Amino acid sequence: MSIDQPPFNDVTTDGGAVFNHGWQIWLTKLHNVVSPLNDSGATADRPTKSLWVGRPYFDTDLGYMIWLKDNTPTWVNGAGTGV
Repeated sequence: MSIDQPPFNDVTTDGGAVFNHGWQIWLTKLHNVVSPLNDSGATADRPTKSLWVGRPYFDTDLGYMIWLKDNTPTWVNGAGTGV
């Protein structure tokens, strides 16, 4: 998953404390990409939403990082072996 450049040409706020629509969309995409980077939990709790190839997950049952290989979803360890 990737994220586009911020909407630098847009005004950041609407003149008050609210981000304009372009920035709201960009910040939501940023949140969706960054928040899973520190995701962790048991094998049974592996993510089933917001999946993309390469998405990281620390499996606390296994004790190491795994990554989403494809959208089936197939999770693999650092050696590329399915887990």
